[in-house]
Amino acid sequence: MFKEVKNGYVHKDAVPMKTVSITEALAVAYAAYRINNKTYIKDIRRFEEKPTQFPNLFLVRYYWEKKTNSSNAQYLPTDFEMFEPTEADYASVQEALKWMKRYVMLGLGELDGFKADMVKELSQDEVAVKGMGRIAFAPEFIKRDQHESGLKKEIRVEYRDSQYLGAEKDSVEAVIAILDKRYSAQWESYNYTAVTTEGNLVSFMNKFAYDVGAMLRCKAKVKAQTKNKLFEANETRLNYVKLYKV
Repeated sequence: MFKEVKNGYVHKDAVPMKTVSITEALAVAYAAYRINNKTYIKDIRRFEEKPTQFPNLFLVRYYWEKKTNSSNAQYLPTDFEMFEPTEADYASVQEALKWMKRYVMLGLGELDGFKADMVKELSQDEVAVKGMGRIAFAPEFIKRDQHESGLKKEIRVEYRDSQYLGAEKDSVEAVIAILDKRYSAQWESYNYTAVTTEGNLVSFMNKFAYDVGAMLRCKAKVKAQTKNKLFEANETRLNYVKLYKV
């Protein structure tokens, strides 16, 4: 337990950090993701008539604390319910690892910092039980990455000839289909990318949630003529957006 080093000081031996296979770690992450209805949440949500919804990271941590008989296990919330990965969770892990393997083959040179870190994390054979932040986020990251990859291809093939709807401050009206939505906690709104029935790309923010694929009638003003962030196609940024059922 203790050892004496050359300088005369006595130090406690380092306790080996507990690790688990990447497959097991991701299976638990996917189980947490499933429990949270395939979403990644960051805050605890308690209800009167429904079970408490814990953040994905908390679920992953609580699972391993209980599974490894950690000293912290005695302090787990009383409303935490232990869970186990299912066959479907393990199947999701295999699909995830297959998806991430393409980045390893392509190399990390052109990836941004966060994506490169995720690829490195998911390329390990084993990961430490402590930490698990990126592992817990991995299911959401991969879902977004797959969607973004598919959307980029769709824009490149289908909407590369997108035209601007008008000049700055022009009033515009069009029927649009939602291609992508991302929630901004800072603005408490959704950032949407959409396409008109004529194949022209638009983007805007709106506080209401609309499903990807939804068809809507849009009335707005042109804020700016920009380029799509995934592919260099013309995209009209809108504001003062009003959306109606078609």
